[in-house]
Amino acid sequence: MKETIFELEDQVEQHRAVKLHNNQLISELESSVMKLEEQKSDLERQLKTLTKQIKDETEEWRRFQADLQTAVVVANDIKVEAQQELRAVKRRLLEEEEKNARLQKALGDAQTRGSSMVSVS
Repeated sequence: MKETIFELEDQVEQHRAVKLHNNQLISELESSVMKLEEQKSDLERQLKTLTKQIKDETEEWRRFQADLQTAVVVANDIKVEAQQELRAVKRRLLEEEEKNARLQKALGDAQTRGSSMVSVS
């Protein structure tokens, strides 16, 4: 009977040791779970921040592209207008050069007639 009591007491001690060890493991695991939950919360906040940042930057990029497209259209319109104006100025220059050539010829003809009249008189 004493031997049975001794064995039972030994089993109880072993059980207590196992229970203490299990409680320590549970405590460590709970602590790990809490740390992981904190990390998860931090990562979720970071993800939310980065997602918002990407959205903002994407929108800014779209606005920049639209502004750039507008600038290209305006620049092209200015270029076309300048080319048209340049063609008009070249046309006027050609007309004026032709007019100048006619006037030079008329002057030369008049001077020739004038000098031939002076020599005839």
